[in-house]
Amino acid sequence: MVAQVIKKQIDRIEYIEKIVFWFLLSVFVTLLFAYSYFLCGAMMNAIAEQNIDKEIASLNTEVNALEYKYLNLKNSITMELALANGFVNVDEHKFAVATHVPNTVSSLSINEN
Repeated sequence: MVAQVIKKQIDRIEYIEKIVFWFLLSVFVTLLFAYSYFLCGAMMNAIAEQNIDKEIASLNTEVNALEYKYLNLKNSITMELALANGFVNVDEHKFAVATHVPNTVSSLSINEN
């Protein structure tokens, strides 16, 4: 009788150990998959960041080239070129001034100098 009680207790301990073992193994496998997933995501983000940095450098180079071209074109404009393209020299300068009068609609007046 005592032997049967001891045998049941041993079987019970072995059953609990099996449950704990399989639980811990499943937690370990789950954590291993989660680690792999997040590691892969971090690597993909690092690669994407490098590609974006390269694209930014390329776009900065292109913007600098366009600014240089713009400044060269701007500096090449002369009064003779403007007159040759149909622009005229204005003797009187006209400025538009917006005035604000409280409790009324804003109006636009032209001041001639």
